[in-house]
Amino acid sequence: MRFREIDFQNFLLSLLQRLEIGEVASEVRIAKSAILDLTLRTENRLYIIECKSDAPQTQVRLDSVAAQLLRYRDLSAKASPAHTPELVLATPGALSKRNTEFLQENGISVWDAAWIADKAASAGMSAEAREYIEPPGRDPRPLEVRSKSTRLAQRLKDIQPGKAEWSHYQKLCQEIFEYLFCPDLNRPLGESKNVTGVNRRDFVMPNYSQRNFWSFMRSEYSADYVVVDPKNYSGKVGKERVLQVANYLQRHGLGLFGIIVCRSGINQAAKLTIREQWILHDKMIIWLTDDDVLQMLTDAEFGGDATVMIRQKIEDFRLGI
Repeated sequence: MRFREIDFQNFLLSLLQRLEIGEVASEVRIAKSAILDLTLRTENRLYIIECKSDAPQTQVRLDSVAAQLLRYRDLSAKASPAHTPELVLATPGALSKRNTEFLQENGISVWDAAWIADKAASAGMSAEAREYIEPPGRDPRPLEVRSKSTRLAQRLKDIQPGKAEWSHYQKLCQEIFEYLFCPDLNRPLGESKNVTGVNRRDFVMPNYSQRNFWSFMRSEYSADYVVVDPKNYSGKVGKERVLQVANYLQRHGLGLFGIIVCRSGINQAAKLTIREQWILHDKMIIWLTDDDVLQMLTDAEFGGDATVMIRQKIEDFRLGI
């Protein structure tokens, strides 16, 4: 995290005050256990604004934010029945179309990096906004890079789940991971097998990073290589495929971190097996769905960090144990 959440909250407070669109307040208590980050009261509306320095990207976090804001709405409506508040998630990141639609379906508007940039320009605060909506020390990604994110996302949507297109899906996943994570990781090594010929990995990405997230992953999760196993199933991935990935992971071989990339997630038995592999063998396996990959491509499109998804997946998993 480049900045504290309270810093982003204070910046947004200043921005709303500068815009002069209503009365703004911070740290508003509406119940013993409910303190709102920000409120904005205009002539005929009340906005409840929840600030997140990291955009919630996993379904666990999206569900949590939605539940939190809906609870705030109910508490506020109970205190002031005449006014049903508008709910807002404010984040300097960028949410994918699907994640934005999920929040909108729950009655929550999203003030993201694009919204902040537009309002900051109107208020003469573009310089201050750059601390929050642009990566530090470098310019926003050029147009051709942003366009590649869009092209990769469309190609993913165009591939049909199922055996017929599994090779296209595998090759595309390799291309996407190289785009998202190189040069911090080395370029993917294609399908390979161990010396016995038993374990065939779809692709692995050597991790020699000396900085940031991937250095942490190597030191804390033995991610010497990132093992990636794409599964173009039309249904959910089961326990046997998790065990297959777990067989690839060895402390004195590729390391202990693997990713299953799949179209629509994994079943309950697979989730229990992932938990078992971590608790008993220190093997960290996460899964990424189409929605997760599209969110990472959205991050890249707007100059964000695609590793946020992986970090949040691991955090959600460990907090849920």
